[in-house]
Amino acid sequence: MQRYCEHDECDSIDDRDDVAHEGSVDPRLDAGGAALDNRQLAVLGAGADEPETEEQQETLPLDVNWIDQELARPHEFWRFLLRMSFGTLMHPYEYAKILMQLGYEPMPAAISTNWLGRTTLYLPSVHQYIRYIKHIDGFSGLYRGLFSRIMSTTCYALFSESLVNMFGVRQLQKRMHPFSEYLWNLVRGGIIVVTGLAISHPFYVISVRQMAQFVGREVVYSSMKGSIEEILAQAGPLGFYAGFVPRLLSDLGILFCTSTLSAIYNQFSVFRSDRWEYNSVLIQFGAVMLFYPLQVVGACMACSGSAVAAGAPPYMPIYDKWIDCLMDLIARGDHYRGAFMFRRTLPKVHAQRAHDPFTRPM
Repeated sequence: MQRYCEHDECDSIDDRDDVAHEGSVDPRLDAGGAALDNRQLAVLGAGADEPETEEQQETLPLDVNWIDQELARPHEFWRFLLRMSFGTLMHPYEYAKILMQLGYEPMPAAISTNWLGRTTLYLPSVHQYIRYIKHIDGFSGLYRGLFSRIMSTTCYALFSESLVNMFGVRQLQKRMHPFSEYLWNLVRGGIIVVTGLAISHPFYVISVRQMAQFVGREVVYSSMKGSIEEILAQAGPLGFYAGFVPRLLSDLGILFCTSTLSAIYNQFSVFRSDRWEYNSVLIQFGAVMLFYPLQVVGACMACSGSAVAAGAPPYMPIYDKWIDCLMDLIARGDHYRGAFMFRRTLPKVHAQRAHDPFTRPM
């Protein structure tokens, strides 16, 4: 009996162990399950941080750009209005600059010394020019040709991008090869320049001739309607595009220089990003000064051979082609007249003629 009891106790102990094992979990299985749960959480976390697909990356910037364009429209309008207001305020300076480009000098040069202490002949500054115009025509005379200039600027701002928008030629931003992107944006910018100048240049011709009437005191181009009728009667529709080619070459040259140097910077990072804004201003100024003689030629050709005295001898020769005008200005040293409006020195060619007894007027 005792032996059976001992066996019963053993059986009961084994049964208790089995029940205990059934209620507990193997530590190895527990660790494996925890590791599996951790891997699942890691996968879910990685899926949450996973970058978007290419289609999402392509569609999202388009929507953002569209929203930015919609939000930027009022800002563009206010910027345009501010620019027009500033242009109206500074119109007397533009008026004097046009007369300088045409070669009209109503006041004699004065002898003074330059920064190096050398004696130099200085032409009247832009402020002396403005005071002279105000003395002749009054305060309202300082704004001669303003309406035509506003029309020219407005047409350029409104219709310069009409052709590229019509054909859907959009600006590319880091979606192609750098050279292809540069070439595409350069061609697009060239189309914008050509379109804007083609639409706005007739008003530029009218404004230049209205300002040039100050020289001979004409009244032919006093009104917009009279100016259009006079140009059509004298030279036909092509008369509205006198001086168009040099101005176009000037703007395209400036666009090429600035776009090329900007592409070189973006590709090779020649300058630091915080200094590029200042360097871009210097590059823009250098490009404008490089092609400034073409701007002078454009103003002269817009007036040459017209019904105003400023476009005929003795104030200006009558040029058949714009290249003849450019060569003549370079030969006389007048291809940069009007570029510096505050300290204007007399060209050396004119100074030599002033001291030459054979060319000096009696």
